[in-house]
Amino acid sequence: MKGLFTTAVSVLGLALSSSALPTATNTTTCGTGTETETTCGRECMTRIVNVILKSMVAGNWESLPLAKVYTATENLHPAAISMMTLWRTVTKAGTPSLLAIDTTAGSAYFSLAITEGNENAQAVLNARIKVVNKEITELELFINRSRGDHGFSLSPEDLADNYKPWISPPTNRTKASREILEALSAATFDTSTGFNVTVADSCQFLEEGWAVVDPGPDEDGSYEPLTCSFPSSRPTDSNARLNLVIDEELGIVVTGAVVPGKVYPYGELSAFIPDQMVEAQAAQEEWLEGKLVEGTIPLVEPLASTGEVLEVLQYYDGKLQAEAINVYLSGPGMSSVWVH
Repeated sequence: MKGLFTTAVSVLGLALSSSALPTATNTTTCGTGTETETTCGRECMTRIVNVILKSMVAGNWESLPLAKVYTATENLHPAAISMMTLWRTVTKAGTPSLLAIDTTAGSAYFSLAITEGNENAQAVLNARIKVVNKEITELELFINRSRGDHGFSLSPEDLADNYKPWISPPTNRTKASREILEALSAATFDTSTGFNVTVADSCQFLEEGWAVVDPGPDEDGSYEPLTCSFPSSRPTDSNARLNLVIDEELGIVVTGAVVPGKVYPYGELSAFIPDQMVEAQAAQEEWLEGKLVEGTIPLVEPLASTGEVLEVLQYYDGKLQAEAINVYLSGPGMSSVWVH
């Protein structure tokens, strides 16, 4: 949707090398230090991401350095990678528009536009991986092909340009410590932590590649891009997955959560509004009642739904500099297979 879930949850570059993965017997010097037989630095993680994307285009999942036992999901569904759709449909995948790497935890998050079938069939791929001993132990994939997948704005075409500020932050910035970034992760879906977030005036707010505007369901609102926010009324999740990726170099934090809500008609479109956004849901109910009396446009029936969220934040100079909300919708009362 254009703005409502954004408000809800808020109210809530790196070039890829085409070289092969280092062998287990080599010691390789990486950008962040010396890579040993078992550790995987920024260059190693970048190469693994590259291998994943190349394998999708080639339809060759067997080229992946998988651990003997791994966990994988595609749009919330647990499955063996050999059974996943992306290795059958992707025809083009370049370098990630955003790549955040956590060398301490051995994890990474990446986002890019991909092509399935003909050149006009673009979608947004968001993914998270975890690597142990240079092998993939976790692979979490979300492919958003339309706004119906997530109830948000969607723009594969603008995704790369909108992520450029993320991957090229000011060289003279003051980087946040890992401790601060972990506190930010803990506070993302928990209003009780006491961690106060100052939002930069220029903070960029994205939904699935789109710099969000909210003209309203009658398209009589503002077309100016929305800015970030971190209000006390943001949605909470006591089982939020903290510190999924903490990139200390770029100041990027990725946190996972499950947010119950409802899909409402939004003009002739639809929008996901979290249940904790009580006032926003009430306003949409009132709008719906008026439109039903008018009877001028077809309207989707409001239905309960669940949003699985990967919230991506960038923080430096003591302020929130950028925010991206990536969501995939499922049925009501659902949880995440990643929460044990």
